Amino acid sequence: MTRKVESLLVPAAQRLQPASVYLAHLDADPSLVRLASNESAEPPSPRVAAALAEAYAHAHRYPSLLPPLRRELAARLELDVGQVLIGAGSTELIDAMFRAFIRAGDEVVLPSPSWPVYLTRLTALEAAVVKVPLRADASRFVYDIDALTQAITPETKLVVACTPNNPTGNALSLDELRALAEAAPMLLVDAAYAEFDPAVDPSVLVHELGHVVVTRTFSKAHSLAGLRVGYALGDPQVLDYIARFLVPGSSVGVAALAAASAALADDEYTREHVEHVIAERARVTAALRAHGLRAFDSSGNFVAVDPAPATAEEAAGMIRDGGVLVRVLGDLVRITIGSAEQNDLLISAL
Repeated sequence: MTRKVESLLVPAAQRLQPASVYLAHLDADPSLVRLASNESAEPPSPRVAAALAEAYAHAHRYPSLLPPLRRELAARLELDVGQVLIGAGSTELIDAMFRAFIRAGDEVVLPSPSWPVYLTRLTALEAAVVKVPLRADASRFVYDIDALTQAITPETKLVVACTPNNPTGNALSLDELRALAEAAPMLLVDAAYAEFDPAVDPSVLVHELGHVVVTRTFSKAHSLAGLRVGYALGDPQVLDYIARFLVPGSSVGVAALAAASAALADDEYTREHVEHVIAERARVTAALRAHGLRAFDSSGNFVAVDPAPATAEEAAGMIRDGGVLVRVLGDLVRITIGSAEQNDLLISAL
């Protein structure tokens, strides 16, 4: 690239890390057991295979603005269709919400640590990010609701709550979410892992509050990470403005929409998968602690570990030598819950 072309870049493009750095684990040695991406260890429902085959007949057409999936989600959640927005994974919808509401200099309150992509996207928008540390004891992280609400100022435009939180695994109760919403001018609830915390359904907030947007995904509990389907729930006018920052028409293709509809319909398959993850999560957490590691309680499909006195990089490297790829996020090692056989290999690698 010439110096002249480089001078045309916006400052954020020069400051941000290349996406390949954050996603490098996706191209790791394929012989490794991949417990680094919070993906499902199992393929999706067999109904998805049939839906994908049937979608072939419609591949030459653009998808409808009102696909069956949108209606199905609205009916299931007892919402109007206008309160549901489909996107290419919840990531796209979160980014679109940031762009719809945040200008350079606007304050955004974030828990810390949390999903690194929030900070990356907000940095690109030159937002003023206010990080509020989570509290931690020997076995769990918790949100500091008082600190989060006190961090909100007249300059705050948005508060972000990831629940269950990635990478720490802690979740918020509905009462805590309501308290946060009461103090926030606009609240984004990223509930990508909500199925693995079945006692709390953040979607109910959309029935109560017009300034709350809840995002969900088919990537985790429904095993569709490779097809990129997510959805946002909220006030129809709010979602309309967010939708203006998506690809015109639809950013989700007919095959992905059909697959998500099929996965959504197979409640039994999803329930069995979630139950397996929850059971294996308990087993893996106990095994980590039995090896003297500080493993934190989790409500997601992963477990966070503080490997001190080793560094996170050292611990991940030793586990990798045992044939298992895990994720380093700050000072923590995040381990996805895999199949029973994959988890056995992880425990052996310890």
